[in-house]
Order: sequence, then structure tokens, then C-alpha cells
Amino acid sequence: MTLAALLILSACSKDEFQKDGDFFYLESVGAKMPIWVKGNVESKKFIIFLHGGPEGGSSQYYTIFPSHKEIEKHFAIVYWDQRMCGMSQGNPSMDDATLDQFTQDLDKVVSLINHKYGNPELYMMGHSWGGALGTNYLLDHQENINAWIEVDGGHAWTRANALSRENMIEVAHSKVADNDDIEFWNFALDWYADHPVVGINDNGHYSFVGAANGYDFNPDSDSLEIPFTDLLLFSPISTAYFFVPYQFSFLDKGLNLEDRLDEISIPSLICWGRHDGVFPVQQASETFDLLGTPTEDKRLRIFEYSAHSPNYEEPEAFASEVIDFVHSY
Repeated sequence: MTLAALLILSACSKDEFQKDGDFFYLESVGAKMPIWVKGNVESKKFIIFLHGGPEGGSSQYYTIFPSHKEIEKHFAIVYWDQRMCGMSQGNPSMDDATLDQFTQDLDKVVSLINHKYGNPELYMMGHSWGGALGTNYLLDHQENINAWIEVDGGHAWTRANALSRENMIEVAHSKVADNDDIEFWNFALDWYADHPVVGINDNGHYSFVGAANGYDFNPDSDSLEIPFTDLLLFSPISTAYFFVPYQFSFLDKGLNLEDRLDEISIPSLICWGRHDGVFPVQQASETFDLLGTPTEDKRLRIFEYSAHSPNYEEPEAFASEVIDFVHSY
């Protein structure tokens, strides 16, 4: 074993993954979905966390984000792997791979947490795709949730793709003008000329986003030293989640819930990375303005050194913002 691997393995306690919290499963329409409740259960404040994806998504690796660890000192976080994602099991049908079914599953998560923990105060936090799922849930069930936290959310994914495409064309022109990897960025411009519309599963587009640091921006983030080895060897997660075979074609048809944001009126915190190349930061202020939440009960926080995941790239600032917000409601 290399010295680097030894250092990684010594970074966290194995007991944390083997003993901390409550681990159980929710069964729903062919899917058997893991739930891991970690943190300060005694606070009676539970944050139901909705992971990104959905293809290749999992809530489990968020459990060792420094930001989440800090939040767990104050509140409990409910980490749930959605159907056909992460460590979910069962034999679900692709016929049930719909936004409505994901939303029905989430409603069962809410009911289960209320049942197991005596109706605690419930909050909901959705990252990326989780922002779309959480928004859709709140449109019909917001009375179940004290407050909503959206982190670079995908509730207007179709519009995000259009904005992202425009932004990437600007980046490509800028790179070419600066003589920065001219061949690659000219190839990108040619690709965009042939693709006037980009979809949710356009790997070409997302490869350019990655090359422009549209996923991760902050090279100094202490979150970059997360001990993923411990997560894989000593937690419920395994490398199997990298090989989930499902393709969620329902997203290709478009997803845009922004016209209904005015129906959401509960306290809301909108967190966004300034340099997000997936869901561009223009959407942050648009989301804030469109929400039906009274102005005094909604907050907007832009993280200047983050791209798509401020909870990963600016852990201290992110945790502080969330903790203060939840304490307020």
C-alpha cells in the first residue's frame, strides 16, 4: 500500500462508516432504496438530502463532505439513494423511471422519517438533479416541509442547457483569442455549430463544460482531499454505483418547472456557484425572483469560488449558510 493510500485511510475513523447513524431501506414499486440518517438526531431537525444525477448519482458520497459533516453537528441529514441510483436495489421497471414516480418515492421517504422519528421538523435540500426533484415535490407537498434549500438546482434543465451552450461558445471564443488550446476549442465551436440544441445527455457538451472548469472551480478547496477510499471500503457504498446501467430517457423530453415556482411559498435558500457551467449562475437570481416565498423569507447566496457544487468547493461557507438558515426556521 502506498504512503498516499495510508494517509487517506488514516484520515477518517472507520467506525464512522460502520456504526454512525441509522441505515435502513425503503421499498417502493420494485425499488429497494437505502436511507442513511446521520448527525444530530436529538435536534429534531432533519434535512432530507436529494442527490444529483440521476444517472450515476448517489447520496452516499456526500456523507463525507466536510460541509455536510459540519451541518450534521447541528441537525440530522437523511441520505437517500433514489431508485435506479447509487446503492439502490430491487428490480424496478424503466416504465417507472419518471419524475412522478421519483416524487412519489420522495413522499414515502418523508412519511417514513416522520414515522420512525416522531414527526421531526423537516427541511429539504436538493443538489443539481435533486433541485428538480425537490421542486416538483414541493409543488404538491410543501406543507410537509419547513424550508427548502436548492443548490445549483436543475428545476429548469431545458433552459439551463440553452444558457450553458451560449456560455460555452463564449468560453471557446475567449480561449481561441487567448491562444489557449486552439485546436480543442475550435473543435468545440465546430461541434456547437452542428448542435444548435444540446440535451441532458449530450456527452460532447458536458465534456466541454468539464474542460472549462464548469464542474469544479476552486483548486484550494479542502473538500478535494475527501477520503473516497474509506467511503468505498468501510461504508455502505461500493464501486457498484459507478456502473448503474439505467438511462433516464424521460429527461431528454425536457424539464422546466420555472413557470410554477411562484407556487412555492415556504422559506427558501438558493445557493449557487458563480462558475457553474452546468446550470449557469444566471438562473440563481431568476429562481430567487420567481419563487412565491415572501422576500423576507428567501435568501440568495452566490459562492464566488465554486462551480457546480459549492457544498464541495466552499465547505465552511456553505455549511455556515445552511446552518444559519435552518436555525432561522
